[in-house]
Amino acid sequence: MTEFDVIIIGGGHAGVEAAAASARRGARTLLLTQCESDLGALSCNPSIGGPGKSQMVAEIDALGGVMGRAADRSGIHWRTLNATHGAATRALRAQIDRDLYHRAVVDLLGQYENLSIVYETVESLDIVKKIVNGRYQARAIVLTTGTFLNGVVTRGAEKIPSGRLQDDGTYQAPDMRLSDVLRDAGFRIMRLKTGTPARIWRDSVNFDVCEIQAPDAPHDWFGLGDETNCYAEHCYITHTTAATHQIIRDHIADAPMYNGDIQGTGPRYCPSLEDKVMRFADHASHHVFIEPEGLNSPLVYPNGISTSFGADIQDIWIRTIPGLENARIARYGYAIEYDAIDARALDAHLMARDIPGLFFAGQINGTSGYEEAAAQGIVAGANAAAFARGGATLDLDRTNAMIGVLIDDITTMGVDEPYRMFTSRAEYRLHLRADNAISRLGAMGVNVGLLSPDYFDVVMAARRHVIAENDKFYAGYIMRAQREIETYRRDMDMKIPLDFDYCALPGLTNELIEKLNATRPENIAQLSRIPGMTPAGIMVVLRRIRG
Repeated sequence: MTEFDVIIIGGGHAGVEAAAASARRGARTLLLTQCESDLGALSCNPSIGGPGKSQMVAEIDALGGVMGRAADRSGIHWRTLNATHGAATRALRAQIDRDLYHRAVVDLLGQYENLSIVYETVESLDIVKKIVNGRYQARAIVLTTGTFLNGVVTRGAEKIPSGRLQDDGTYQAPDMRLSDVLRDAGFRIMRLKTGTPARIWRDSVNFDVCEIQAPDAPHDWFGLGDETNCYAEHCYITHTTAATHQIIRDHIADAPMYNGDIQGTGPRYCPSLEDKVMRFADHASHHVFIEPEGLNSPLVYPNGISTSFGADIQDIWIRTIPGLENARIARYGYAIEYDAIDARALDAHLMARDIPGLFFAGQINGTSGYEEAAAQGIVAGANAAAFARGGATLDLDRTNAMIGVLIDDITTMGVDEPYRMFTSRAEYRLHLRADNAISRLGAMGVNVGLLSPDYFDVVMAARRHVIAENDKFYAGYIMRAQREIETYRRDMDMKIPLDFDYCALPGLTNELIEKLNATRPENIAQLSRIPGMTPAGIMVVLRRIRG
């Protein structure tokens, strides 16, 4: 039996950050994934950042993570979104070269001497004894399986068991065992869905009829930047038409999302085109962003038209879009259904409450997006290392990190659809900006061994002026937010015992008791955020805690 401190299962964005964080903290770490192409795979839109997301990328960077550095190396089109809005809503977004990003991730992971990467399918897993495939054992395990748990790709009448369609057109094998292992251990399993659009040969697109979307010049970076990266590719904008919408309506009975073939719940904020056409019937058209897949890639990504229609119907309606009249399709779009756990079974460190040493990160927790996955990965990996070797935990919450907002949301309230981060989810968003991430989290990163002191000093020196100017401009709002944060932290300090008996409390409804037993909030701050919790209910719990 080969022994490690921490084993990471899955090499997507969550797995990469978890493995890197664990290794940075000195843990002997094993990353198990099917193949090298999993590492940093941008399996849907090749982009990083956006509203709510760029703040998390900045926080990952402030904790010494991989995503921002890899994106700075591989970005080919950079724009600051909401540039004319307030500082809290500004968001950096970069179109990424898939191959360059993958190579950057592989290079960055290769710098950790205590990280071993093994390309191997997980055939067996003992989540209590922490044994994988009968020959690897650790004190802590992090599950970052993405869309691979009972994954099924659906395209029209086609249904193919798969965790991902690869660039070469082959399907990666899904995991058909782990869901049962988790269900038998008491985890509630949900069925979720996401999707992706067709990929189109670049030379078949008529860019002359599309609107040019030029990159910012100069532009911001996610981290310190990369002076060797001077790429500035164009993106383009076109739109669906009345003809597109009519074809979709005429064939809606053939759409798996509407004929009952797909049972999983999809992301509300990233719907398929058939969803947009049917739900927003008053819209005459929807934007389609034609985005490069890479500097030398012959393909483009038509952002905004993900679909579960069969190839025959995609062939028809895609060619009603201006600029795509003669489109040649390299790979057709598809939907994918997969299993996820109810993240209310996890604590704020992303460890299972009932199985010490078992951590979860990414889409297995019901989230959607590369950045959301990476954000959870760095927390789970850092805390898995702390569990395995001792040392301080990485404690992020709603007051100090956008990542903390995400984790608090999913572990306190759960999800009923794939969770996506927005700045509007954070009540202290003016404090949780991308530009001040290093001042919020850098010292914490140094203290827990995630960030080098030298990097912290360099970034602080580079950001100090920008942070001071923003804070000065919003001083009144920030002072008010700080008072609210202090109140919230007092509520966080008021802990609730894990074995607290809500059933014995008069004054709580049966519905609330059921929610509280499912969530088991760790403190009064979490308890107050549970849907349906009333001030009277909070006082009932407070009186019992205070005795």
